[in-house]
Amino acid sequence: MNRLGADLLVSRAPLGIFLTHEHGDHSAHAAPLSRALKAPLLAHERMPLPWPSVKQYTPGRPLDLGPFLVETLPLPHDAPHVAVRVTAGAHRFALATDLGRPTRDLRAFLGACDLVLLEANYCPSMLESGSYPGHLKRRVAGPLGHLANSQAAELAASLVDTRVSHLVLVHLSRANNTPERAIDCVASKARGLPVEVLPQGVSRFFDVRRNKPRSGPAARAEQLAFGFGWAGENVLRGSRHA
Repeated sequence: MNRLGADLLVSRAPLGIFLTHEHGDHSAHAAPLSRALKAPLLAHERMPLPWPSVKQYTPGRPLDLGPFLVETLPLPHDAPHVAVRVTAGAHRFALATDLGRPTRDLRAFLGACDLVLLEANYCPSMLESGSYPGHLKRRVAGPLGHLANSQAAELAASLVDTRVSHLVLVHLSRANNTPERAIDCVASKARGLPVEVLPQGVSRFFDVRRNKPRSGPAARAEQLAFGFGWAGENVLRGSRHA
């Protein structure tokens, strides 16, 4: 692991692996990854995980994790779930995926960040005409499911005049969305805010530093791709460069 304004490593081991919810594409390989990296797992108190040595955090209560302040916000999903906001010095980024609808609290939570990674999971017309069974289509499109492109666009529009200087669309369904549809829909509503798509399984760095003012060292968030066989599973880490 590298850095986001400060070292993520303590004695060559990460400070922890932060879990947002219990669904398999987000937590299934957390235990072997924890053992491989010699890093503790951090899970909120409503996650029914069977693994030993899991440190609990309380959603909505800030957590000091070494040099980082980690904040969480409960999200409307069909498993207890949170958005995550990480602050290191003057830099801040957030990740919000797996939510059935935008909320007022989420807008404020994301609007205080420099970089936001936001779900744009599905295109409604592709979901409707696609191969998913009816019950799964209803789950995805329901109020405890995932964000449609149009919902992500609505949320993105509310971030235009906030601190956010970079929006990245993530957690796109391979069956029910395309990067082109997502970016076309969201960018048209978030004029003036740089928007891009991060496809599943792609490793990328992102500059977390605010566009204004541009001074001091750059902080970057990185998505890492691991070949675990779960579509869309990834890990966020940070890197700082002079």
